[in-house]
Amino acid sequence: MKSAGGRLLAGLELDRAAAQPLHQQLYAQLRTQILTGTLPTGTRLPSTRTLVTELGVSRITVVSAFEQLTAEGFLRSRAGDGTYVDTLWSDAAPQRPMSRPPLSERGAATSSRGTDLFSEAPHVWAPAETESFVASQVASSAFPAATWKRLLGRHAGRTDPLAIGYSDPHGHRPLREAIADYVNDVRGLGCTADQIVVTSGAQQAFNVLAVLLLDAGDPVVVEDPGHISGRLAFQSQGCPVRGVPVDNEGAVLPDEHDGAPPARLACLTPARHHPLGIAMSPARRAEWIAWAQRNGSWIVEDDCDSELRYRGKLLPTLFGLDLSRQVITVGSFSKVLAPSIRLGYCVLPEDLVEPFASASSVIGRPPAMVLQLALTDFLAEGHLHSHLRRTRRLYAARQDALLDAIDQQMSHRVQAGPVDAGLHVMGWLREPVDDIEVARGLAAGGVYTYPLGEYKLTRQLPPALLIGFAGTAAEHMPQAVGRMAAAWDRWERTTAGS
Repeated sequence: MKSAGGRLLAGLELDRAAAQPLHQQLYAQLRTQILTGTLPTGTRLPSTRTLVTELGVSRITVVSAFEQLTAEGFLRSRAGDGTYVDTLWSDAAPQRPMSRPPLSERGAATSSRGTDLFSEAPHVWAPAETESFVASQVASSAFPAATWKRLLGRHAGRTDPLAIGYSDPHGHRPLREAIADYVNDVRGLGCTADQIVVTSGAQQAFNVLAVLLLDAGDPVVVEDPGHISGRLAFQSQGCPVRGVPVDNEGAVLPDEHDGAPPARLACLTPARHHPLGIAMSPARRAEWIAWAQRNGSWIVEDDCDSELRYRGKLLPTLFGLDLSRQVITVGSFSKVLAPSIRLGYCVLPEDLVEPFASASSVIGRPPAMVLQLALTDFLAEGHLHSHLRRTRRLYAARQDALLDAIDQQMSHRVQAGPVDAGLHVMGWLREPVDDIEVARGLAAGGVYTYPLGEYKLTRQLPPALLIGFAGTAAEHMPQAVGRMAAAWDRWERTTAGS
């Protein structure tokens, strides 16, 4: 655009098909150029006649835009000398080059760690895939939808302060009482409702505990391989993690004679190691409790998958065995009900309850009260016990169907055996290939699994896939495994030809 006694105005694009009038489009674009510094203070604008010609609009369009900008202090007319960008908004324009404020050291570290752990994850999966082998997927068809809908409806229309006001940061008291009854009955924790804080799931509990118990630089012990989300929460606090291997008795204790300072915290999955599925032996549990007492360390006990046991005896929790009150148990209803409900709990020593609740209310408010009220009734009326009985039978049958289908269709690729608890089996690959690449190749074919490689820190283990069975009906399992076999064949042909 040529300039007639004023600065050339670039970047003005008016859309005659838009619902917004042309004079408002012109006003908005000029205003943005002034605020961003594209039109600096003191810039002389072209005359209205020039803009009418160059933009192909009526004079009233340009005059209306200029008048509004002048009224708001963006433009100023000088008699006989034209129109200029006023000085009123000179401080609003950012210094170039424009840039966002940098992240804090902790924020930058968290972002890089998150990128390292998740940017290459091949297990992004499509919810529409009803026969996904994702290890954490539950049976959607088994969800007690009618009961849950009725309980939600019981409370959704309430307008009393309890239902629609700010909730207790500890969680709804009757829900905490119902959770205490549940975990004492099913898990033998021996806790009271006063020791329970309701959370939006295990991840929130890990995040709060990391803030509450750790300073930057405090060493943390995690299982290797081990749960990713807990590890990430501790790393985000600037804490170095040390992996300890897992043998047939569970997590091995760290070497206390290597000269390194003792860990401030250990995060363990004793009920069912995630992802290998090993139950920690009674002797190893006693050793870990003694380790915590000896070193003045905390143990965070992730009780994942404990209720979904198909055979064998469920061993006591570390919390129930610990007399020194250095164990914290984290639990969730994601696997026994549904992940989207976002309800969990943390069982704490008495002196940590108030600090945890305070920290939790800052990091994230408790779950929606209508969900807490519905879950209170669900537990108190015995629906969860009934649901668990049904799903245990259902998942046991689905596991058997998966193992049969693997044996018939994929035994040359995968070795898998039954598990006593949980929602997945370990599929050990018979060939020394990269399990992350295998999982990525399967995902490209619409089959979704988790590779063991993503759970490892440094420990060398054979390649394996976590193959979930809960999300696929037993009668469809042969077809689903057939899809996996076909996707594997396609990936193998593709890699062989590249």
